[in-house]
Amino acid sequence: MIIIFIWWLIFGIDISFEPYIWDDLSLFRSYTFKELTNVWIGNWDPDGIMTKGYRPIKLLYFHLTYSIFGENVFLFRIFVLFEILILVILTNQLFGTLNFSKNQIIIFTSLLVFSKIFATLVSWLFLSVLIFTYILAVISIKFYFLSIEKKNNFYFIISLLFAGSSILSREELYVLPAIIFLMYFYKFDINFRNIIYCLKSTSLFFILVFVFMFLRKYFVPDALHIQLINNQIFFGDSVIRFGGYIQAIKSSFLPMGYLSSSYSDDIQKILSIVWIILICTTLFWYLGVIKLTKNKLKKFLILLSLVIVSSLPHLTIPRSFGIYLPSIFALILISVLIEKAFNGFDLSSKQLQLIGKSLSILILIIGITGGIYRSNMQIESVNKFSNSIIQYDARMLYQLKDASIPEGRFNYNKKHLENLNVYEYNWKKTYSGIVSPKIINNKYHPLRF
Repeated sequence: MIIIFIWWLIFGIDISFEPYIWDDLSLFRSYTFKELTNVWIGNWDPDGIMTKGYRPIKLLYFHLTYSIFGENVFLFRIFVLFEILILVILTNQLFGTLNFSKNQIIIFTSLLVFSKIFATLVSWLFLSVLIFTYILAVISIKFYFLSIEKKNNFYFIISLLFAGSSILSREELYVLPAIIFLMYFYKFDINFRNIIYCLKSTSLFFILVFVFMFLRKYFVPDALHIQLINNQIFFGDSVIRFGGYIQAIKSSFLPMGYLSSSYSDDIQKILSIVWIILICTTLFWYLGVIKLTKNKLKKFLILLSLVIVSSLPHLTIPRSFGIYLPSIFALILISVLIEKAFNGFDLSSKQLQLIGKSLSILILIIGITGGIYRSNMQIESVNKFSNSIIQYDARMLYQLKDASIPEGRFNYNKKHLENLNVYEYNWKKTYSGIVSPKIINNKYHPLRF
């Protein structure tokens, strides 16, 4: 709570009174009873302007939150902060279940809260549904392990219900059963008995995913689907490529966002490079002074596998805002390294202990500093005066005639654009410094990793 409060002191003023923007404009509204029932047998977006999919819980979230907060975005943003506080607490409890130490979890929380992905999820109201989805997923995992600990099938049924709800919110949670499978073997030994038990206990989760994949194919046949054509795997009309997937994996290890030669600015490049060098140096030192046991190697490989598996949805459509799950596994891995280095890897030499403490503190400082810097750029990119948001808002108001935007919100945002001398949508046009000096030429696009 203290760490998130510090984050709010730094960024709270910048986002507290930001209005609905972009996809928020048409999604947060009151839906008719027919729309709320049809979503269970069709596409989740009644307007048909968003990416098609089978996400009935997602629409219910938009309807419920708007019913509570309406046009009061300040209270809504307080709620979103409370949501992500709950998510971080649940994530910490989950790692506690996996026997991570309190110090490791504190380090992890510091890196996560000041990372770019945290700011991404909090700064855009549309993404609050993702926070809700992750809460459902983490609760599902917690109840799965609770069912094992208590040997209680009731907890297992609850776990299945929360898993189903999370999957019905976002298709990227199709990987949830695989995550549970891997986490089981992080906590327990890998042997024949445990393998059989884990396969039996997670089989219903995998069946649940296959059922929802079938329902998606049946109810939303024109949505993008994975298919095999001429020995190539397609998602829709595009061949699946590994570029976005690799980008998602790399970004998960970088609190300051993806290191790109084409769009990263000099400050982000320096912070990223220093961060990578410090981690690699500490890791090689760790491997050099500590005897690597089978159990330590197993846990390291499983955490790495969790990053790789939870990034799989990015094989289809890479989403910079969809890396919370791989990020938590990547950052807890780094947090373990930091904590071990600070404690000198249990070495007796005071000089070596001092080196370890220095490396760990530097890693933490660079990670948090880089995360704050990139978070500030991310929040700037979704500001109502940013060039990117002006473009997206202009598209929603002037081009998408089928967008069901509440009248008061439509008029408010239209007046905002007109005050900036924006009367049309042109995706090739750069508005900053041309039509109005108030428009910010944001350094990063809102959807950049």
